[in-house]
Amino acid sequence: MTVGLASSADNIRYYGTGRAYEGLVGGASFNDLGELEDLKFGLKVSTAKLNSTRNAARGLLLEKITETEATITFGLREMTNENLKIAMLSDAVNSNNQAAGFLDQVASTFVSDQYIDLGKLNLTSVKLTGTITGTLTVGDTVTGDTSAATGDIAYKAAGYIEVVNVSGTFVVGEEVYKTADTHYITTTAVEVQDDVVVTNAAGTTRRVQGTDYSLDPDYGFIRKLSTGSIATGDVVSADYEAVTKSVIHGMSAASVERKLIFVSDKDDNGTRQRWTFWKVNILMNGNFPLIGDGAAILEITGTVLKDSTQASGQEYYKVETML
Repeated sequence: MTVGLASSADNIRYYGTGRAYEGLVGGASFNDLGELEDLKFGLKVSTAKLNSTRNAARGLLLEKITETEATITFGLREMTNENLKIAMLSDAVNSNNQAAGFLDQVASTFVSDQYIDLGKLNLTSVKLTGTITGTLTVGDTVTGDTSAATGDIAYKAAGYIEVVNVSGTFVVGEEVYKTADTHYITTTAVEVQDDVVVTNAAGTTRRVQGTDYSLDPDYGFIRKLSTGSIATGDVVSADYEAVTKSVIHGMSAASVERKLIFVSDKDDNGTRQRWTFWKVNILMNGNFPLIGDGAAILEITGTVLKDSTQASGQEYYKVETML
């Protein structure tokens, strides 16, 4: 009687999913690597062959393994600081937060038709439009009689003022005063502008965005237009908000070695598995698209190294299967 061969689809991983973690070699705490663009394991075996010298055919007598190399490749989709630190061969993530503040008539060395960096992110100014009573001048501090918001006048024209160093929120219809009931503007409009206030040093002449300069307010780059009227000595005023910011210095570490753990999702087709790689040398492998279509992927290759702190015969990696 012939017995049929047995097979089970339960042993086949099909479109597998799971999670991957990384931590210090020998460590017991880990970061989640997040969404990955594939995770592949490869094993390369090199051999040496010994052939017979007793006949012309030189038949193969034996083949010995001379070298083995295990590698892990994956793509990092999530641009967390820890993921970037690994990929960029960095030894630290440093905090460099921007505190909220303002530029107060800062003199800048403009270069015709080239951007210069004002050194701050997310630049704005506030324009208060309305009827001016009395005298308001550049440098005056004004206060909203309803909102109690305050600001310093960076520019004043007929029918409006522009203010920086703003605290609070001005509201339409209130009197914004230097001296109550004497020197004030009754607001008919309040506008937070994606703009800076560029004037001559005296603050009497306002330069115009798009005519005299172009601006990237998000990153603080300003360009003097050669066809405009910006002159030597012109000054810039603006507000900037608090921004949480970190700095990673690429290639500051000679190498990045990590412990990697992969666990398959328990609802995947196939047996549940946990792969533990004790010591992996991490290298970025390939181009990282800073501008392009689709998701930006950090392509990573890791070489599995020997961890001598593990038991003999268990120094490289282990695979656990859960039925």
